[in-house]
Amino acid sequence: MTEPIRAVFFDLDDTLVGDGAVDAALLAIDELAARHPDLDTDAMRTANATVWSGCWASQGEQWMRGELEDDALTREVWRRTLSGAGAGAELVDEAVHLHLAAERRTFTLFDDSRDVLVELRRRGIPIGLITNGPSTFQREKLRTVGIDGLFDVVVASGDIGVLKPDAEIFRHALHRAGAASTASLHVGDSFPADVMGAVGAGLSAFWLNRERIAAPQDGPRHVEGDSLRSVLELVG
Repeated sequence: MTEPIRAVFFDLDDTLVGDGAVDAALLAIDELAARHPDLDTDAMRTANATVWSGCWASQGEQWMRGELEDDALTREVWRRTLSGAGAGAELVDEAVHLHLAAERRTFTLFDDSRDVLVELRRRGIPIGLITNGPSTFQREKLRTVGIDGLFDVVVASGDIGVLKPDAEIFRHALHRAGAASTASLHVGDSFPADVMGAVGAGLSAFWLNRERIAAPQDGPRHVEGDSLRSVLELVG
């Protein structure tokens, strides 16, 4: 870092908030089966685990760019899940409703997230969010876990149709925040999307490596830590 850090940007999923998609699917299956005892719970679990990867591969990027309805990916997953479990398509709407309700209950704020955001605000540091996902869906996560009021700028890929690690989404956030790339830090858990994306756009990068896995040997220069609290040591 060649300049003092004057603005800090964060990733959302698995950086500030835990992703509860898998748990939500299991909860929805149990709730759906409780309403319809003739459903085969084990068959639905097996089908659901199988179809997620296929749906994500075919529709995930479109969904994150905001090109699909917010519930489109979940709806397709449940259409395939119910079909694979031998259940009727008339249950898709109900399954989607149960899944989305369960997902809201599984959004989990990491223990260090709020404290770090509050401390940065106390220090007068502008805070931004740069996240891959539909605009409404990602902002709902912020409201659900109660940190929506802690950001000066929120940019979701669904807002502009561009995903991290594309430099354009970082430049857009910098412009919105009135921040210089050389005096800004981006914090995230994904090495390709957050570290490589931020460095490619001229920002400094902090890799949140909670699992303490090895960094790619040919990766760009960055700072690494297993807690968000380490970010505070980098900001005056």
